[in-house]
Amino acid sequence: MRKFLLGIGIVWAALAFMPLASADPTAGHDAKVRIQTPPMLCEIGSDDADPGIGPNVVCQGAFPQSPMDPIPSPGWKGDPATLHQDQAVVTASGQFSYRDANIGVGYNHPPFDTLVPGQTYHIQGWTIAAGDGGITFTNDDTGHGMTVGSDQSVKPF
Repeated sequence: MRKFLLGIGIVWAALAFMPLASADPTAGHDAKVRIQTPPMLCEIGSDDADPGIGPNVVCQGAFPQSPMDPIPSPGWKGDPATLHQDQAVVTASGQFSYRDANIGVGYNHPPFDTLVPGQTYHIQGWTIAAGDGGITFTNDDTGHGMTVGSDQSVKPF
């Protein structure tokens, strides 16, 4: 009986002091990934020191329902798709927005992982379920997130 209790105590201690692999709490730390369905680049952050919005996911793509910025002039003949804001942003607290920006890739960084349909991933405190119909990002602590459909429609939750 003592050996059994000692074994349970050792296992409990090992689990209690084991480092968490699901998130890096360092402000500004993120992981950049390529998404196959829909094709886009996303940045998954455990925290964002600037502008201080906390854990978040930013995906860059062509989102047809995002606002146009700038609004085209009367008589403009260009492709309106080029004017839609190109990033969908969701925070762990459930705040959602679109914005125009670029995910920074012009510096030394680890190679991007590619998230493939049919797999579930755990990155920076987020669970990511990739499927043929799109991809869902869910914050592990709050349950907030967003789904980006294969048609690039975005549904925050």
